[in-house]
Amino acid sequence: MAPGMALLYYPLKRNCPRTNKYDGESVLSSLKQKLRARLRWFYLRRYYFLHRIVRNKIPPHNLSYLPDGFRITKAGKTGIAIADSFCTPEEAHSIIEVAREKLGPAGILEKGKFIEHPKRRCETAMVFGPGNKDSRLLPFACRAAAMTGLPYTHVEGVYVTRYKEGGFYLEHIDYGNHFKIERLYTVLLYLNDMTPDQGGSTVFPDLHIEVQPRVGRAVAWTNMNPDSSAHPETSHAAMPVNAGGEKWAIQFWFRPYKMFNEIDYVEPQATRGVPLSKTDKFPDGTKYFVRQSGNN
Repeated sequence: MAPGMALLYYPLKRNCPRTNKYDGESVLSSLKQKLRARLRWFYLRRYYFLHRIVRNKIPPHNLSYLPDGFRITKAGKTGIAIADSFCTPEEAHSIIEVAREKLGPAGILEKGKFIEHPKRRCETAMVFGPGNKDSRLLPFACRAAAMTGLPYTHVEGVYVTRYKEGGFYLEHIDYGNHFKIERLYTVLLYLNDMTPDQGGSTVFPDLHIEVQPRVGRAVAWTNMNPDSSAHPETSHAAMPVNAGGEKWAIQFWFRPYKMFNEIDYVEPQATRGVPLSKTDKFPDGTKYFVRQSGNN
């Protein structure tokens, strides 16, 4: 007998109630009931068995990619989330240097093409995407993915943007029905500090919120729901950069589907932890602990 048939046959045989020899209808009803129970048992475990047979590669959300102090704050009921300490100043500076030599004029989407337009005055450079998987950007992509709940493989081409003195981007939305802008979420990360006098803030007029750039500060919001319903209230603008200022930012736009395959050089998820030492920094509410004899 085939192994799969054995799993079905033996539980049915063992659990069949004792019946009269000629009570075929009762036996058939009992068999149907047990068969339904067994099929349900398999159905509830179908992904477990499939995973045992075909080991699918799961994109990591490795905690090692999250920096110390990573904390998300919701801006009231606006639907906007702000994370300070998304990256360190050193990390931000390294990304600026990656992008600096690749900068070119930015555009907006019109009639299926990105073209230069007077409503947007800035420069952009692609630093991560299907054809440019720079390992230095991977921690940023994973952190942004952690804010959205999607795998990092759902991010489209990642651009760094520089606004020089006088640069701006008039009010706009980040989504649309066209393939090039089918974006569920935006995560905007500032790569340098700017004072209020220097301008460069991001404003959401309909939500009555203005966010001032600060190095390592990320702002996340929803553009579209999975059912394609929109969030027009997230219309926003990059305010002009005033005299003596310069603004650097990086955008992560997440799609409802995978944009590229997993990256082979991702840090292993199964790396074992190292015991804490007395010289390590302890977060509030924790302390050094040593197992005592007899403790479990």
